[in-house]
Amino acid sequence: MIEQRRVPMADADPVLVAAGATSHSFLELLAARDFERLVASLASDAHARFLLPHGLEEYDGRDAIVARIRSWFGSASVFDLAASTEAEVGIRHRISWRFNVVRDGSRQVIEQLVYLDLGPQGIERIDLLCSGFLAAPGVAAGPTQVFDAGDMGCADGLAQEFRRQIANVSIGESLDVVVSDPAAKEDLPSLARLLGQRITSTAAHDDGRLTITVERQK
Repeated sequence: MIEQRRVPMADADPVLVAAGATSHSFLELLAARDFERLVASLASDAHARFLLPHGLEEYDGRDAIVARIRSWFGSASVFDLAASTEAEVGIRHRISWRFNVVRDGSRQVIEQLVYLDLGPQGIERIDLLCSGFLAAPGVAAGPTQVFDAGDMGCADGLAQEFRRQIANVSIGESLDVVVSDPAAKEDLPSLARLLGQRITSTAAHDDGRLTITVERQK
């Protein structure tokens, strides 16, 4: 398991804090997908090298760098920080993170290792090594269907919509149901079991949502 360590802001270089750029703040902004503030944390002439599974990509300028990062994570319907580390290596700042994501209905995991150079105007250089998006452990190959119910509750037709969604899933496959309504968090698992389906996992998110994974049994 990757050890998770938080760096207190009081321990950071005051010049860098004034510039709004620390390795810890970079990770927090990324986890929140606050791309506007992520742009502001970089120096205007920042340079990035991304070593991805298909090869090396290089970008100049903070807007181009963050646009590429946003292309990876911006559209994910689920985006959870599973683990992270932070450390200093000489004058460089080392961060690693692992995210659990759902993209295009598929549950995936991605891990990245990053070295940052910080300066008075913000982050000046990023060197990143990426694992690529990989199927989450225990998930069979092929897409997992996702039903994002938003604020919908049983009084708003959630039960009927769940029945329709699970009917479109093949027997033995799963449906990830993302709910935020407090009553739905209690009612939906009971409904699924009443219909003869199996709850295989539940995952709470920092924003108060809950993902309930339902395996269709019949």
